[in-house]
Amino acid sequence: MDYTRTLWVFLFLEIWGFVDLVKNIAILLVTLSLCFVGAEWVFRLSGFAPRMLEANKFFVDGAETTWSIPDDEVGWINRAGQSIAIEEGAAPMTFWSNGRRASRESPSIPEGGVPVIVVGGSNAQSYGVRDEESFPYLVASTRPALWIENFGTGGFGTIQTLMLTERILTDIYRKESPALIIATFADSHVLRNVSDQSWVYAISDSEGRYVSPPHYRIKDSGFSFSPFKTIKLWPLESKSALVTIFHKIWLQSFVYDTADQGLPITRYAFRQLASLANSHGSKLVVVVLEDYRRIATEVFQDASFPILNCSGYEKTEPEKYLLGGGGHPNAAYHNYFADCLGQWIDSNLGSLVSVAKP
Repeated sequence: MDYTRTLWVFLFLEIWGFVDLVKNIAILLVTLSLCFVGAEWVFRLSGFAPRMLEANKFFVDGAETTWSIPDDEVGWINRAGQSIAIEEGAAPMTFWSNGRRASRESPSIPEGGVPVIVVGGSNAQSYGVRDEESFPYLVASTRPALWIENFGTGGFGTIQTLMLTERILTDIYRKESPALIIATFADSHVLRNVSDQSWVYAISDSEGRYVSPPHYRIKDSGFSFSPFKTIKLWPLESKSALVTIFHKIWLQSFVYDTADQGLPITRYAFRQLASLANSHGSKLVVVVLEDYRRIATEVFQDASFPILNCSGYEKTEPEKYLLGGGGHPNAAYHNYFADCLGQWIDSNLGSLVSVAKP
């Protein structure tokens, strides 16, 4: 038997099979490439475009509109210095050390005042109005018995507020806990607390990439924490409309489609905040400053802490109370906030003093 001939025939067949496989793979790749190019052409003609990276005006280093610096834990915090608001009036905003928005003329600590802190998102931060027009400044200026520090941070939801408050109490108020913690609430926080796709699409970092803030998800009948995350672009996303569309579908339909978990997680976050305040001997009051969807009652049902609803005009009289008729609260609205909150403080000042000085 001619084994040499058999071996050559077998080798020829193997090579032919390999060549045929390579040919089929090449045909498949060419076909897929043509389909991709065709689909890309169709989407481009339909008005879709590749992802354009737009740096966040609040996060770009060195810009006059920047009020923040990155933070690995909570995502970002207020940067010491002055920032110019991008809304109507271009108000200058002053920030002190430790992320405090100016709540009096000087950052020096007033002597003998009952310690009070304000925490929350951009409404607490008082974005868009001058220092002296902000509600924490107004409340402090008319109540010298209080020592108010404003730690409100733009873009924060309740989860970030909870995390920052814990840091503040641990690092800044080690010797004397605040008698009162004023936590503000806006209905938009409900979606921020679960990093829903609607919020992920609304924020970006200094390079224009989407970010996911620290948040909770309901998992196995419990609450699972997810840390701050920068969402990287998919390969070719900045070049291809098709890849951009698929990435958005993935984000909004699978990874960050979490709106239905917003209410239970927001309730959980406020319970945690109340527990944190109690563990430090502080009194918690939640002040509703914005409630377009009228969900505050549902969020705070059966709450064990006081709820003060100072919202309403953002929906009924936006032209009068919002910057540009649709932005953040203006000076008139902050004046209303100060009156609303101030009346509650006046009614509870005695108990606050007793908390601060047992």
